[in-house]
Amino acid sequence: MPATTALSESVAAAAPESAMVLRPALRRAAVVAATLAGLSLLAAIVVLAARNDLDKAVRVLADAPVWLVLVVVAFATLNYAIRTWRFVYLARLLGLSVPFGEMSVYYVAGFALTMSPGKIGEMVRLWFMKRKYAFTYRRGIALQLGDRISDVYAMLLLCLAGLTGFEQYRGSVLAVLTVAAAGTLLLARPRLLIACLNTAYAVVRIKPRLFVHLRHMVRNTALVMQGRAFVVALTLGIASWFAEAVSLWIVLHLLGAPVDLLAATFVFAFAGVVGGLTMLPGGVGGFEIVMVMLLGLQGVPTEVALVATAILRLGTVWYATAAGFLAVPAALRLSTPRSAA
Repeated sequence: MPATTALSESVAAAAPESAMVLRPALRRAAVVAATLAGLSLLAAIVVLAARNDLDKAVRVLADAPVWLVLVVVAFATLNYAIRTWRFVYLARLLGLSVPFGEMSVYYVAGFALTMSPGKIGEMVRLWFMKRKYAFTYRRGIALQLGDRISDVYAMLLLCLAGLTGFEQYRGSVLAVLTVAAAGTLLLARPRLLIACLNTAYAVVRIKPRLFVHLRHMVRNTALVMQGRAFVVALTLGIASWFAEAVSLWIVLHLLGAPVDLLAATFVFAFAGVVGGLTMLPGGVGGFEIVMVMLLGLQGVPTEVALVATAILRLGTVWYATAAGFLAVPAALRLSTPRSAA
């Protein structure tokens, strides 16, 4: 893997000791990303060949404007900028003030490990902040939870906004929203969770420090799940993900298969929710299948749906992954502990 070797060397040059910690994870992430990209392309070719639509897809791709991917990348960049702003806002609520530019590097670097189950690898952002600012993981996990939960709500509300024409999925959306609301209520009003932790410790009587950390984490999570904090985070989440839905709408128009903006919003958001629920790396597989299926229900030809999905994913998840790898050396340099600096 020459690209992986080059990345490891650049990371090592930035901070040798830290590179030894991250290098194995980055190598695995690069292998997984390359494998998933190859499998996604192979699956699309197989589907098109089976339907005798491969030639049509090639023509659709050849007729597409060469700058179409740049449009998707521009909207994806807007998405990441808004989400970084939200990350900075939530971090400040938890007592950590990081300049927007520096946080942007940490946030983007987290995408290098986005190809992990449930995107748990993106928590490497917390490692950078702990290394630089001694930001405790019990607060960091609260930050990550607030960030992810506001994303879930944003996607579900976008689904509700675009349900017209997809009434058969109303029950599924409302069911997930109900489960999310129940979990959020527990996190926002932590007395029950803390009582459960106290009861569990009274039974097992082991690892008292662990239970103390868990109680602190629950209380910190409540800070970003209540009142104004949650409303601000949710608003920013809706704005960021709606930008991605708009990019899908534009792509379909430029490919000659226009759909209504609300329909494009539902397709993107519902595919995102399903992709997230699969817990597959980057939602790869579940997202693509659902998007192509839903676009088909809107009368979009299969070859156009597959091309549109491929362009959207190239300009979003794969663009973010590549940017994440490029940002890791800068994140290592920026996160150098102040004492060492």
